[in-house]
Amino acid sequence: MNTSVRRLAPALLVLLVSTHAVAQPGALPAGDAEMPPPPPAEGSIVTIQAEASVGQPAPPPPVRAVVAPMNEHWGNVSHINGHPVKVGERGDYLHKWKTTNIATNPIGWMFGFYGVSVAHAMSDNITIRGDANVFEIDDTSGYELGLTVPIYFKRVFQGPFIEPGVMIRDFGDNGQDCDWDGNCVDSKPSLGPQVMFGWHWTFDSGMNVALAMGAMRNMNKSSEYGENVEPAGYFRIGYAY
Repeated sequence: MNTSVRRLAPALLVLLVSTHAVAQPGALPAGDAEMPPPPPAEGSIVTIQAEASVGQPAPPPPVRAVVAPMNEHWGNVSHINGHPVKVGERGDYLHKWKTTNIATNPIGWMFGFYGVSVAHAMSDNITIRGDANVFEIDDTSGYELGLTVPIYFKRVFQGPFIEPGVMIRDFGDNGQDCDWDGNCVDSKPSLGPQVMFGWHWTFDSGMNVALAMGAMRNMNKSSEYGENVEPAGYFRIGYAY
């Protein structure tokens, strides 16, 4: 009896090893080496074995990895190259971005202030912007035109920026400017350089919000007490593409 068991032991060992290999995930069916292995089950553990190279005849030890279950199509997930990103924040990671932005102040429409602003990117950090505004508030009407060069610290239409330029505005009051000595002259449109500092928020959809505050120097009005410095700024909502 013992002699028979010893004779059958090698055959039983081969049978057990072969059965275990076939049961492994990804194993090829016997007799069909051309068929690709089936995908591992969701959440299963797979073994990745690197091939031996010329400089390293012995292959490195295998790496075990867990295949996470896929319960949502990638088309429904906000991601960059397979790395999930919060919805609306993909633009924070992209170097190349939108190049043209059209904006206005919808709140100003409620008060009789109508305007439009168009900005175009000249580089990754510099844009050129032009805006035109007309207003009619109570008995006062006028216009405002501006040409500026917003310089963005991070990337166009995103984050902090400084905005130098020139502006002309006319309130249409046809009044007079008088100095401390009582010398008066007919008022002229405000014209001169301006500098503003602001912040720009742009989302993946292209919708964006910009806010800036600063001052302009009226070259058509001379004063040694700083009366020729006027406020400048804007709030706009736009669409970049």
